[in-house]
Amino acid sequence: MSRDERTLASSLQTKDERSAVLQVRGLSVAFGFNKKGLPVEGRKPLQVTDRVSFEINAGEFFALVGESGCGKSVTAMGILRLLPWPGAQIVEGSVLFHAGRDAAGDLDAGKAGAEDCLVEKDCAPIDLAKLPLTELQKIRGSEIACIFQEPMQALNPVVTIKKQLLEVFKFCGGPYRSPAAPTGKALNGAGKVESGKDGAKTAGKDGAADPLTAIREMLTLAGFNDPDRVLNAYPHELSGGMLQRVCIVMALLPKPKLIIADEPTTALDVTVQAQVLAVLKDMANRTGTAVLLITHNMGIVSQYADRVAVMYAGRIVECGPVRDVIDNPMHPYTQGLLAAIPENHSDMRNLRSIPGSVPHARDFVKGCRFADRCEKCASLSAELQAKCRSQEIPPKVGESHFALCYFQNLQSK
Repeated sequence: MSRDERTLASSLQTKDERSAVLQVRGLSVAFGFNKKGLPVEGRKPLQVTDRVSFEINAGEFFALVGESGCGKSVTAMGILRLLPWPGAQIVEGSVLFHAGRDAAGDLDAGKAGAEDCLVEKDCAPIDLAKLPLTELQKIRGSEIACIFQEPMQALNPVVTIKKQLLEVFKFCGGPYRSPAAPTGKALNGAGKVESGKDGAKTAGKDGAADPLTAIREMLTLAGFNDPDRVLNAYPHELSGGMLQRVCIVMALLPKPKLIIADEPTTALDVTVQAQVLAVLKDMANRTGTAVLLITHNMGIVSQYADRVAVMYAGRIVECGPVRDVIDNPMHPYTQGLLAAIPENHSDMRNLRSIPGSVPHARDFVKGCRFADRCEKCASLSAELQAKCRSQEIPPKVGESHFALCYFQNLQSK
C-alpha cells in the first residue's frame, strides 16, 4: 500500500478497536485468474473492488448500499472467501475478525469468557484473507453466518425444516445458548446443557433446553405461532417470507458474532420485507449479533441500520451514522440516491434519477468514478474537472461521517 492508501484505511477505523467485530482494510478483489491461480496469459486481472475499508462493531446493524453492479456482494463474499476461486481472488488488503482466538490461533469461542474476548486487549484478530481454508471452515456458519437473497438456495427442497435446522448443531459442533436459558448455560452439539461462567451442568429433564427446544424457541421469536408445523414442513410448503425467517433462525442458532445478509428481502413484497427485517434486527439485538446488510434500498437503510457505507463502482464513497448520512449527505452520489426516492405519491411525474449507469469494471478510471455522472463535477472549471478525474484517491472530508469527494473538499475550504 502507498502512504495515501494506508492513511485512508487507518482513518476508517474506530478510536476503540476493541469493540470491533470485523475490520475490512483496503480490500481489493480481482477476476481473471486461471486454474493455477495465476493471471490469464495476455490479460490483466479485472479489479472489481478498490481498497474497500469499513468496520462493524459488536451488536451493530451496518448497511452497505449502492446500485446493482457496484461491488457490494463481491465485497461480502470476499469477507468469507466465498468467491469463485481460483477465477476471483483477493489481491490486496485484510479482513480482520475478532473471534476470540488466543495467540496460538486455536478457535476457542466455546469456552467460558470467550464472548467477552471482543473487549479484551490481548484478543488477537484473525486475518480471514490469509487464514488457511481448514481454519476458515471453523468460522463459516458458526462465527460468521450468511443469509442469502433466495432462501431456496440455502434450503434443501427434499428435507424437512426440522432436519435442516438440527444439522446446524451437528455441523457447528460448538456450544449453543438457548435464547430462554439462564445465563451461563449452553447447549453442546449433543443437545445437553453445559455449564458456562457460573452455570452447573444440567440435563434436558431439569428444564434445560435440548436442540429441538432451542429451535422451537427461536422459531417463536421469529414470529411463528406454530413452530411444530413449520418444523415438519418441507421448504415448498412455506411462503417466501416464512422461508426467509427460517433462514434467519438457521443463521442465529449458533450465536454467531456476525451475520452477512445479502439482499435478504429483494424477492419479497414490501409488507413481508418489513416483517423479515424487523425479525432480523430484533433477534440480532437479543443475541448481540452484528449484522452486515447488503442492499440497494435507502428506505430500508434509514429504518433499520445504525451506520451505512455507500458504495459506487467498487469504492466506498461515503460512510457514517445513518441519520447523518440521510439528513446531510455529502457525496453527490449519495445525494442522487436520496433525491431519487419519491417523497409522496401526489406527483409521480417528476421522478428524479441519476443519469447514466454504473461503469463496467473494465472501464473504471483512476480518478473519481462518478465524475461522468456528477452534476457538481460538471459545474467546475475544466482544470478542476481534470483534477477530479485524475486524483487516484479523492480527498476525505469529515471524520465519523465522511465522504471521498474532490468537490466537497473544495466546499469545505
